[in-house]
Amino acid sequence: MTENNKSPWLDHPVFSKIPYLNYEVLIFIIIILLTSLSRFYNLGLRVMSHDESLHTYYSWLLYHGSGYIHNPMMHGPLQFHLIALSYFLFGVSDFVARFPHAIFSIFSILLIWKWRHQLGRYGALISAGLMLISPYMLYYGRYARNEVFAGVAGILTLYSILRYFESGKSRYLYLLTFSTVLHFTSKETAFIYSAQALLFLLVVFIYRSSRKAWKAQPYLKLFLLSLIVGAAFAFSALGYSTLDKKQQSAAISPTLYSQAASQSLVELTTSSPGNILLAISLSAFVFSAILLIRGYGWENIRKERSFDLLMLLGTLILPQLTAFPIKLLGWDPLDYTFNWPLVNVDAFFQQGIARTGIVLFVMIILSLFLGIWWNKSLWLRNAAIFYIIYTLLFTTFFTNGQGFFTGIVGSLGYWLAQQGVQRGSQPWFYFLIIQIPLYEFLPALGSIVACYFGLKKNIPIALPNNSCTNDDQLNNTDDYAGILTKSMYRSYTFPLLLWWVVSSMAAFTLAGERMPWLTYHIALPMILLGGWGLGILLERVDWEKIRKDRSLIITGLLLLSIGSILGVLLPVIRFGMPFGGKDLPQLQATASFLVSTTTMIASGIGLLYMWKVQDIKQILKLALISFFVVLALMTARTSIRASFVNYDKATEYLVYAHGTRGIKDIMNQIEEISNRTSSGYNLEIAYDASAPDTGVSWPFTWYFRDYTNLHSFDQPSKALRDTPVIIVDQKNFTKIEPVVGDAYYRFDYIRMWWPNQDYFNLTWKDFWNVLKTPELRSSIFDIWLNRDFSKYSEVTGRPGFTLTDWIPSDLMRLYIRKDIASSIWNYGIGASSTTEIVADPYEKSQVLLQANTIVDEYGQDNGQFNSPRGIAIAPDGSIFIADTGNNRIEHFSSAGNFITSWGPLADGAKSPAPAGMFNEPWDLAVSPDGKWVFVADTWNHRIQKFSENGDPITTWGVPSYGQGEPLGFWGPRGITVDSFGHVFVSDTGNKRIVITDEDGNFLGQFGSAGMAPGQFDEPVGIAFDQNGQLFVADTWNRRIQVFSPDETGLNFTFTSEWDISGWYGQSLDNKPYITVSTTGHVFITDPDNSRIIEFEKSGNFIQTWVGKMQDPLNITSGLAIDESGNIWVVDSGNNRILKFNLPTN
Repeated sequence: MTENNKSPWLDHPVFSKIPYLNYEVLIFIIIILLTSLSRFYNLGLRVMSHDESLHTYYSWLLYHGSGYIHNPMMHGPLQFHLIALSYFLFGVSDFVARFPHAIFSIFSILLIWKWRHQLGRYGALISAGLMLISPYMLYYGRYARNEVFAGVAGILTLYSILRYFESGKSRYLYLLTFSTVLHFTSKETAFIYSAQALLFLLVVFIYRSSRKAWKAQPYLKLFLLSLIVGAAFAFSALGYSTLDKKQQSAAISPTLYSQAASQSLVELTTSSPGNILLAISLSAFVFSAILLIRGYGWENIRKERSFDLLMLLGTLILPQLTAFPIKLLGWDPLDYTFNWPLVNVDAFFQQGIARTGIVLFVMIILSLFLGIWWNKSLWLRNAAIFYIIYTLLFTTFFTNGQGFFTGIVGSLGYWLAQQGVQRGSQPWFYFLIIQIPLYEFLPALGSIVACYFGLKKNIPIALPNNSCTNDDQLNNTDDYAGILTKSMYRSYTFPLLLWWVVSSMAAFTLAGERMPWLTYHIALPMILLGGWGLGILLERVDWEKIRKDRSLIITGLLLLSIGSILGVLLPVIRFGMPFGGKDLPQLQATASFLVSTTTMIASGIGLLYMWKVQDIKQILKLALISFFVVLALMTARTSIRASFVNYDKATEYLVYAHGTRGIKDIMNQIEEISNRTSSGYNLEIAYDASAPDTGVSWPFTWYFRDYTNLHSFDQPSKALRDTPVIIVDQKNFTKIEPVVGDAYYRFDYIRMWWPNQDYFNLTWKDFWNVLKTPELRSSIFDIWLNRDFSKYSEVTGRPGFTLTDWIPSDLMRLYIRKDIASSIWNYGIGASSTTEIVADPYEKSQVLLQANTIVDEYGQDNGQFNSPRGIAIAPDGSIFIADTGNNRIEHFSSAGNFITSWGPLADGAKSPAPAGMFNEPWDLAVSPDGKWVFVADTWNHRIQKFSENGDPITTWGVPSYGQGEPLGFWGPRGITVDSFGHVFVSDTGNKRIVITDEDGNFLGQFGSAGMAPGQFDEPVGIAFDQNGQLFVADTWNRRIQVFSPDETGLNFTFTSEWDISGWYGQSLDNKPYITVSTTGHVFITDPDNSRIIEFEKSGNFIQTWVGKMQDPLNITSGLAIDESGNIWVVDSGNNRILKFNLPTN
């Protein structure tokens, strides 16, 4: 029986009139149709991620005629040209931007048809099916990244290597050249793929040459010994460099070990021992080459096809490695500087571009020499194919000349630098324990099956009828003839694919940058290897015998047995051992366990019976196939969920820095507003582009591509108030509130989110804790099976696992001006309002005022400040300042001359804080007689009393959140003293005012949390007027409250209030203070707007002022009025104290 007869049904025509349409072709067509449907269905629905938007936007610029300049940060130029072409053909949209990736994803599966000779007929069909349902192949086949282009290049590279081994035809060398340039113009993973290929080819070359007769046989052992010595010293050099780098990094952070490993290859020059080891290694390899030439002979070397592949691939990529010697010489491969004129030769060699040019020239000459020496005509043709494509794409058809150099040098140079950056900072087990088990468990387990079959000899595989085993296709096989028999036809397929799986896992694990999309490059060879192995498994089942011998019964029993086993295991995994309790979940687990156990026993008895009448091995094979069918269904479910259900959610782990649905929701609103208030895309929009991460620029820059009236900003300013729509990054939330005031509607969104990263810094103890804790084990199982984090949140007792409060994420806000919103039915209620909406009612009466006295010097010395806050004026006119950032009180004369200071830092949270020491004192007050100074020691949660000279007298207060303790404070920020000497404290965190005598004895309190009169939300500044009324800055309720005392001065009644058009933010800086003049005017600070606002006692606004335009205020804090009516202001952001003549209306 021939191999093809083992699977005759694949050759049977589906329709007798169409003989070429057999079942093998039909199945493959169905796979391609399903692939096309899965790749194109709702392709434009998902929101662009951060990286996608970069790729699509710069492709749009190329399409728009603005050109393209290669930047290694965004990888190769191929993607940008293909997307731009897609725009040209079909228009611009999210769908069209991803069109090339979908096409290449389909093409990658089409290529599997050509692999039938290597994978077998079953193996090829299974591999194609695995690529169809693979979560990574599907998701990144619909994603504007380079992975799918690199994937096609990888498939072609492997195929060309195997086919050249089989046939020796030059067409496969051309294919290897094309696939290599395709990869190098796509992404820097080409360096890893090339290294994998070269190492494999080198091992094959050494293995084959060492098994043959040598002209000088004694040289053989010496050759092998020299190779071993060279390899040993090379690994020693790498290990020493890694250890040396680890020791250097340990002083900074122990987490830099993997960074050290990734940089070791290019940093061997940092130590002399590393140089010595490397030199010995190179010498050993050179000696090995000499022995090979003299002992084996040039003629024999040139006959080796692995040598042809080594020479072609090695010489093509040699110039691409220019960054390596540049780095080893201690230069920077990304240094393109060239300063003219040059004074001398030394100056020439100091130019970055000159250094790079010299090394590049040497590498090109060496490549040219080796290539011509190997095979002049063949190498020149391949080099022409490579460099024509390479040059056209990297220079964008000669419109960007420097692109050739940023590609040939900068690509590797930038990639080497990024290994130190370690984008994502993922742990070493990221691929092995997180990504593969979550998504690619099927090909991973299939690869294990492949290893079982691959390590066995003489594995026959069903080949297509036109398999290349005839003489004309195996021409010039020479020594290959003994290998390429039908039984050993794929002798290089298994080792190559196994090597690719293992080396991919190792390479991408050791590389500094571990990102989810790199799993694609590990999953791809797993799919090919797993398909090969599962194909053999299918072929080794005697389907005809099973079909005759009750196969349906066996299959049913097998599926029932697998299901019942899972039914036994899952309750144990999720709820612990059965019979463990009487609550409902455990009773349900016990019931499930009993039913599944009964079913498992019954199906087991049935299988035992069938075991007697069937071939045991066939049943075991059928059981294994049934298991993989279940895994395939689970994989398809995982894949569909990731690409079509959770595509915009952070609950999936195969994405990173992904845009949320809120981005498109905002764009839909903006589009409607623009269409209804302006012509087309003329709506004025301001968006946050603040450093260091460019704010909300990405992906909004892509979505704003057609809008013509855009403004980006770094820091919010009042100039934004005329803008109808503002989008703000979370860094500027507190800064935007004073700008927009009450003139805008606010909408909160999550802009970008990342997968949960609780697996960072896992230890073996953590793994054991998961295994032994049923609740934790069950919650992780829910994440694995359903991406459901609810139980995990409950078990860990932590928030941040719902889509509304996800951690980690970046937030954003959309502000729409109310007058614009009133004309749009989505936002306005009822008829359009004709009332003018004013963002800042105080601005119309703003004046610029020059300070008369300024005490302004930043630092820690006497008379200097670091974020000062509170201020108090003694009866003698001297001034006390709460120098908050320096944790001290400073005393100045009325003229601003330094007198004394006291109080270094003492953190009461760590140990009891001694009297006279502070942890961010925010405010202070002086007794009416000037004898005592009272300080709100904010983060020691207490009040301290001092003599006027700074001698500590007493302290009172304990940390206490809530109002259970009379003297329990939480972050007190305001303090004042009435005419009786009573001390009033704004207990900010506990939303109340506390009254004590001057020795700290509790006398009373009033206020509670809330918005009603007499209630507070973040009370800060407090001050008395001449009549004993108390004014309180009720910050987050954005109002001033006034309280009147009774005859005792200890009981206060709410009198009045007025709202403040300010104090919008809730930052640590937005803590306003208050003072009252002898004339009854009330002055408050507006920290975020950096100004002082003046009111009448009744709340009528008078005026506001800031500093001079050339010398503005920055975060106004405490303020006080002296006996002459001058107002002193703490300009906290500028670290200074200012005295103003009290302005009149």
